[in-house]
Amino acid sequence: MRKIKDRAKQQRIARKKHRQELRARHSRGDRLLRYSRRLREKGTKNISYTSMDAPTDFSILDNRDSVIKYFNTVKRMLDQEEYTQMNLHKITSIDLPTLCLLGAFMLDRNTKSKYLEVTSPLSNSAAYRFFEEAQFENMIIKKRRPDFNSGVFLSRREDEVNKEAIGDILTKTVDYFGESNQQRLRDLPPIIIEIVTNTADHANPDSSYTLPWIVNTYETKNNNGNKVKQYCIIDMGVGIYETLIDKANSQQQGRSPWWHTIIKRESSQGEFFRQAIPNGLQSRTTLPQRGKGIKYIYDTVSGDDMYKRFEIITNKTKVNLVNIGSIEKDSSENLSATIYYWEVCVE
Repeated sequence: MRKIKDRAKQQRIARKKHRQELRARHSRGDRLLRYSRRLREKGTKNISYTSMDAPTDFSILDNRDSVIKYFNTVKRMLDQEEYTQMNLHKITSIDLPTLCLLGAFMLDRNTKSKYLEVTSPLSNSAAYRFFEEAQFENMIIKKRRPDFNSGVFLSRREDEVNKEAIGDILTKTVDYFGESNQQRLRDLPPIIIEIVTNTADHANPDSSYTLPWIVNTYETKNNNGNKVKQYCIIDMGVGIYETLIDKANSQQQGRSPWWHTIIKRESSQGEFFRQAIPNGLQSRTTLPQRGKGIKYIYDTVSGDDMYKRFEIITNKTKVNLVNIGSIEKDSSENLSATIYYWEVCVE
């Protein structure tokens, strides 16, 4: 009799496991939704969420004002402790920096994530395929593949920068473009280290508190069929310009850095960066572990045609270091973060 009961119990367990596998298989498109539920406190199943539809063109590169406005609106709702759903069902297009910004927003300590729910794009859409190919779920749950492809977290402080991960990025890049291009790709690790040591003259180098950076890459081809690799690093926080203007306004009387004159004279954030970066927007500290600043990145990428674009999106501006003379109009919306996005094509 006991054997029969044990067998019946095992069958119930097997059936339950089979049902769970079926549900997982058929709800693949809802994995992000299930993840967002884990962000919330237990016992919130009956809570009603205000659904906020994301812009159909969910691209901060092409639709900057609308995308930033969307994130800011959701952030305000969460700050008011309103249960909010970021509904991505209707998006038709997305790019790597927007995907990374979404991940950084969900994980940022300043986001009241227990009030947040995020739905993925429809499973038959191109946007959903991009989520899959760019390994968004791995990025969110902080998984790092042994052969790095996405979701590595890097610290602000140079002594904690994950140089092994940066080495993995270079290895994957060389694998993609071929061993013959290894020498040409040698500048990639220094650029990434320069970014994550946060030398943009705005972070506090003396703070023991570290914030995570998100870095992700994506492989594609251009219209000519040439291989292109995209890179994106997200730094959540105040944003470069806002911190610089605060420093300029709080500067005590006496000798001020040269860029103070420009930032107080120019009403356009884009125009400030156009003038300041080539003239040497450097690190504000002499600490040996700090880097050389954005100018180092500008000097490197503007003189190498394998960099097809190198965008910095922060606060109200978007500047392309490859073509810094072409400045877009300042956005009407403010992004409290800094996005570094660039594309490499070795032809």
